[in-house]
Amino acid sequence: MDADRSQGKVRIGIVGLGRVATATHIPVLKQLEEVEITACAETNKDRVARVKEILSLPHVFQDYHEMYRSKIVDAVYVCVPPHIHYDATISALENGIHVLCEKPMGRNLREAIEMTSLAKEKNLILMPGFKYRYSETIRRGAEMIQSGLLGKILQIDGAFMTPGPYISWDPKSEWYLEEEQGGVLYDIGVHIIELINSLVPTPITRIFANASFGYHEYNIPTNISCSFNMGKEIVGTLAFGWRLSTDLINISVHGTAGTVTIGLKSFDYYNAGTDPKDRVFGHLKNAFYELRTVVNRVYKIFRGTEVSINDLEQARAFVRAVRKEVPPSVTGEEGVYVHNLLEAIRRSIQTGNHVEIQAA
Repeated sequence: MDADRSQGKVRIGIVGLGRVATATHIPVLKQLEEVEITACAETNKDRVARVKEILSLPHVFQDYHEMYRSKIVDAVYVCVPPHIHYDATISALENGIHVLCEKPMGRNLREAIEMTSLAKEKNLILMPGFKYRYSETIRRGAEMIQSGLLGKILQIDGAFMTPGPYISWDPKSEWYLEEEQGGVLYDIGVHIIELINSLVPTPITRIFANASFGYHEYNIPTNISCSFNMGKEIVGTLAFGWRLSTDLINISVHGTAGTVTIGLKSFDYYNAGTDPKDRVFGHLKNAFYELRTVVNRVYKIFRGTEVSINDLEQARAFVRAVRKEVPPSVTGEEGVYVHNLLEAIRRSIQTGNHVEIQAA
């Protein structure tokens, strides 16, 4: 971004006008006074015609390369399917444009490394779209763990379950089932891995994975279970899958002095010396959190400003990093770490063996 614009509005372009852009990112960015959406890029003319007026979008380019060359954006949100993330991000960086790239940050480890290296070479912000780490409960958990309140961490168990894409009710979901997209591993495996890394930033060094392939006509994993080691003392499990009846994120971190169990709307702390008081206070806090969430949502619906809090906090963090007010809250290097684990899980599924993980 030009020096004379560093304290002005950040001009943001949107690459792709699919659901994640039109239902989430554009409404979120419109809430930020320091942001101006100056351009979008979308190849589907029918989609452009459908959403341009509804969302009051500015000029829409048919080619994102052309948008980059227009010099009317300082930063972009890359919201296209994963197989386009690499080209859309590399091209933006080559044109001196900061990038928030939706997860996964490329299709493989090589792409993630190249994207991160180029951003570092150009001194540009590259943030992977890890929105769940901005949840209030995740932040509270990270602070508790890092404060030492749980003592020495010995075990971690994480789960992320969603209904997933179903062709029967949403034909636009079909691209999720293409083999090059990586199935559930690259859809939500990304999130549970990075959440555990944000809570306990100790590298996973060994992993073993099993998978089922629930959409039988497609060669993609739909449900995955893993066991892992962090060095010699910490063990853990990961489970993530599609074809479930609800959305669920749940992470338990067990230490010598206590346990914390974290969901997106719940937070429970357990300590043998202070139970059951901890559980009573925990349940009361969760009830208050749920009530506050409902009240805030009703208020925002009436105001017409209901947006995802996680995505809003992510947008604020990205814009502040672009304006050089704070360092990026999540980095390309963290995206590389996640991709390194994704490839290890895929190798373990393919070979049926444990995989030792070296730093990328």
